[in-house]
Amino acid sequence: MGLSEIIQELRGERALSQKQLAEAIDVSQSTIAKIEINRNEATASTVRKLANYFQVSADYLLGLEDEFGAKSSFTQCGTHSAEEKEMLKYFRRLPAGMKPVAVQTLKLWAENTGEEKRTNKN
Repeated sequence: MGLSEIIQELRGERALSQKQLAEAIDVSQSTIAKIEINRNEATASTVRKLANYFQVSADYLLGLEDEFGAKSSFTQCGTHSAEEKEMLKYFRRLPAGMKPVAVQTLKLWAENTGEEKRTNKN
C-alpha cells in the first residue's frame, strides 16, 4: 500500500474530508487531492505533518513499515486478522493520553489469559 492509499484510509477512519485534513496540517486541499491520486509526491514537510497529525511514523505513511512497526511492507510481513485491523483502527482514534492505558489493559488481559492457560495445564 502506498502513501495515497494510506492517507485515504486514515482520512476515512476519521471521517475527514480532504479539505478538513488540509486545514488541519496547513496545506492546500489540492495538495491532498494530488497526493491521493498520485499526481504529485508529498514533500518531506507534508509527510512529517501527516505523520504528526495521524500519530503514525513517516515510514508507515511511506509503506516502509506496517501499522505494527515491522520494517517491511504490509504485504511482505503477512496479513493481519480482521480483529487486529479493527483494534488498530480504534486505537488510532484514541487521544494520545489514552493510548498507554489501552496498551496496558490489553497487556494485562493477555498476561492473565496466559496465566490461566498455564494453571489449567497442571
